[in-house]
Amino acid sequence: MIGISSYAFHDLPLSEALEKIESISGCAEIYSEGMHDIFRHAQTPLSYDLKYSVHAPTTDLNISSIREPIRRASLELVRQAVDMCTQIDAGMLVVHPGYFSYSYDLPAARGALNRSIGEFADISGDTGVQICIENMPNWECFLFRQPDIDLNGIGFALDTGHANTTGTLNEFIKHDIAHFHLHDNNGEKDEHMWIGGGNIDFSSLHEVLKKSRGIKVLEHRNGEYIKKSMAALKKMGIK
Repeated sequence: MIGISSYAFHDLPLSEALEKIESISGCAEIYSEGMHDIFRHAQTPLSYDLKYSVHAPTTDLNISSIREPIRRASLELVRQAVDMCTQIDAGMLVVHPGYFSYSYDLPAARGALNRSIGEFADISGDTGVQICIENMPNWECFLFRQPDIDLNGIGFALDTGHANTTGTLNEFIKHDIAHFHLHDNNGEKDEHMWIGGGNIDFSSLHEVLKKSRGIKVLEHRNGEYIKKSMAALKKMGIK
């Protein structure tokens, strides 16, 4: 199934963003920031005939924090996001792996991320919500820019644009992928362009996308990019 991230309509209230998505697709991923913060608008998604996934907040959430109180608070926010998912019948929660400020802290940040991943099974429990960790773009502060993290059974959300900036797309597609964020760029900046707007060879992803039962979310910055990507996926025979 092809989904649309509400990120494309971040300048609109969540209700208007979901109206636009409903006219294009049967699936929406709520990017839980700004006017689309699921904690502030928990009832809004219930008014639309859409299948949902949720992108957890990125502001103030760092599951790799070397400060244990911050890591614990981040896990509590993930727990609350899982609860929000159950309320709107969203089966997928996408979470960023976290970040660090100084290279000296990298080993500690990795350890913190591993502890957080180890607690996700208890957080999701029997809710039916799958937590997925997303690979990150080529910014030195981010973890999981390379396929070098043991997800310990937690789902993997492949972000094609992020992987293109790190030159790791061919490595990441060898792994089990539960969820997709699809967008394009020219390998340097995380531009969130339409499929075909950058230099990613999406034909190399054809079989992976076609065989996958995961939701393929178009994560763009505006509606025009969505139209172009929908046309590209249709041409590829991806539904």
